[in-house]
Amino acid sequence: MPNLPKLKPEACACIAIDCLNTFMKANGLLSISAYQKAAKGLNQDAVQQEIDVVAKRAGELRRTLFARKVPQIQFQDAHVVESIHGKRFHSLEIVRAGEQPDFVRTFPPHALLDQNRRFGTADQQATDEILVPQSQKILIRWFDPQLPAEAVLEPKRELIFLKDDFCMSPGTPYVHQLFWELRRQGRFYLIVFGVCDEICNLRNVMLMLAAIFNVIYVEDCTYPLSPDKRPVAISYMYNFNPLGQAATGQFIPAKAQEVMEAVL
Repeated sequence: MPNLPKLKPEACACIAIDCLNTFMKANGLLSISAYQKAAKGLNQDAVQQEIDVVAKRAGELRRTLFARKVPQIQFQDAHVVESIHGKRFHSLEIVRAGEQPDFVRTFPPHALLDQNRRFGTADQQATDEILVPQSQKILIRWFDPQLPAEAVLEPKRELIFLKDDFCMSPGTPYVHQLFWELRRQGRFYLIVFGVCDEICNLRNVMLMLAAIFNVIYVEDCTYPLSPDKRPVAISYMYNFNPLGQAATGQFIPAKAQEVMEAVL
């Protein structure tokens, strides 16, 4: 696997994926630890302790990178419940003509926005462990008619992209603008972590690699839904290399401490 190079902050951006209460807390509506207890027979308290450690480590990484002037970005599930033809559906994006809403049968409503569709419920909020108190937080909603004027990619602001799908595309119409701005600024190294390895992490990392960004995947700041699928997902991401041995589009696994030592 490629080695982690020394990096300047101006060449990087930090992306946290779905570090939300709904997934990372024991009482979340789609709690990872509750799922692993129910589906895998694992000890929920032990799993939750591991997730809590991951969250704290991810928060330390974010705050360190913020202090070094690396822009902070979050990709967050943010759903709504809509009434269509008298039936209630969880998220407009998964309801298509002639199709049954499998998503609704498989998952309960989670990570919901409030009744005014402006801010998240407690279940949809990012975990306190990853908080960067000093950042200016800009919400970018998938249903807004245009990208907010204040959504500027710069070190003091934290862009929070609310998405309505597992992946940022088609989960938000504004991801292409983010990618173009990252390119314009020369930020070709994306430091990525979050949950879950084999679902949202996998799909979003594939999107970034396909857009010819280098992905630094912080393995000790991620967590899987199914433990047996984590190595498969990481191997799949690593082997997806659109330009072979070129300087961009590489998947680089690393530890949080290695990243903090590399970005100076």
